[in-house]
Amino acid sequence: MKLENQCVVPADWDATWDLLMEIPTAAVLVPGVDEVTIREDGYFDARMQVRVGPMRLRFSGTVQLLEKDRERGEARFQVEAADRQVGGSVKADLTMQLDRQSESETGVSISTDVAFMGKLGELGQPLVRRKAAATLQDFARNLSNRIKETCAE
Repeated sequence: MKLENQCVVPADWDATWDLLMEIPTAAVLVPGVDEVTIREDGYFDARMQVRVGPMRLRFSGTVQLLEKDRERGEARFQVEAADRQVGGSVKADLTMQLDRQSESETGVSISTDVAFMGKLGELGQPLVRRKAAATLQDFARNLSNRIKETCAE
């Protein structure tokens, strides 16, 4: 399933890039993410709780920064997580692209190619698509709020 989301954050390009490349800080802006720890091998361990329809899911998994190019304002990530209790898993390839809108605004585009396996795949694509889109929209709002707070300090 492909998902495309965009937002404009009220901060210059450099501040936005720097915050997003602080993976543990940026990851907790995703609703439901409650813990992110850095491993020595370049991976990040993460935990997330989310409700999709009638199911409450508790994912544990990894985030890997595959590449980042500050000049182009692009970063690619791979996320793999599973909920052992429900018996479902998710694998996502995520590309983030920054775009200078003005001196004080930066566009953030997030393109995600995600696959759901097991019980998650059985929930139905429309339900999962709505939840994923809402989560990315909430992340964009949380990112904007965090940047506003950081700039005010």
